[in-house]
Amino acid sequence: MKYLDYSTVTGAANLLLMKEPFRVLIAIITFKRPRGLKHLLKTLQSQEVSDAIQVEILVVDNDCTGETPKIIAELASTASFKLNLVEEPENGIVSARNKAVDFFLQTSFQALVFIDDDEWPSNTTWLQTLVNTQIQTQADIVTSLVHVIAKDSSKKWVEKVLDYGSHIKKNVGPTNRFYTNNLLLMRRVLEVINPAFDIRFAFTGSSDLHFCIKCRQAGFKAVFTPDAPVQEYYPISRSSLRWFFLRGYRAGEGATRATLYEGTFPFAYFYCLAMSGVRFVRGIFNIVIGLTTVDKAIIARSFLQVGSALGTLGGLFGMSYQEYKTIHGS
Repeated sequence: MKYLDYSTVTGAANLLLMKEPFRVLIAIITFKRPRGLKHLLKTLQSQEVSDAIQVEILVVDNDCTGETPKIIAELASTASFKLNLVEEPENGIVSARNKAVDFFLQTSFQALVFIDDDEWPSNTTWLQTLVNTQIQTQADIVTSLVHVIAKDSSKKWVEKVLDYGSHIKKNVGPTNRFYTNNLLLMRRVLEVINPAFDIRFAFTGSSDLHFCIKCRQAGFKAVFTPDAPVQEYYPISRSSLRWFFLRGYRAGEGATRATLYEGTFPFAYFYCLAMSGVRFVRGIFNIVIGLTTVDKAIIARSFLQVGSALGTLGGLFGMSYQEYKTIHGS
């Protein structure tokens, strides 16, 4: 850990006016990815933060086979930030995320930051930037980019398909969508939205989208910054057209259920029907373009969009796909 001269960092000068340190808890949910977790924890130790910020790390072990405690024990003695470990024996990302929230609410931390166990910060000022953005904008929620890196050089086209930042504004500003793969939440959000994540999304995913909708309806302010990106390796097992179709189906089905749970009938129902039509048209259009140009990325994106269209319809009839019962990466 290195300390910044935070008086020179945009938005961070307000830290000087605080009588108490700004306390941040970084939460990592892990399940059968020991190598990814170890890499992330090592990378976090190089984060540069001002001395006005106090940081600890929480690892929620959703595997409970003994591998995670070994990693924590190995790294704890040299860690710049204190490492905390808790177990969540109930399998499923929802239970693990809620365990992190429960731990956070029992402490005096002011902000909870989520990052996935197969990711790592793209720069050494990732955390400082998230905090600076929150202080500068007084947002309740801050999010940033996730950059995908193909592990196999022959699969570089997947980076174009899943460039999560390509459609997002390039400056700091309001956003109406966020996920827990790179996210800062202020305490007030989790005190109101509790439980934060709905157990009905345990293995299907989209619990974070559902959480996003609830935050939006509660009037919380979410802000995007392009300057706190994280990266993730994309495993070969996710590089097939079948996988993109199923990922699209899962995302569409989850979006439908989240909309129906929090929306009003019949508006929510017809909104989902309309979105299914839009996604299907986009998918067919991209299939034509992809086949014409022989572009793998566009073809894969079309499978993602057609899958999303069908998943959006499937969600209306309870036809779910439990993507998170299969773990990709290590």
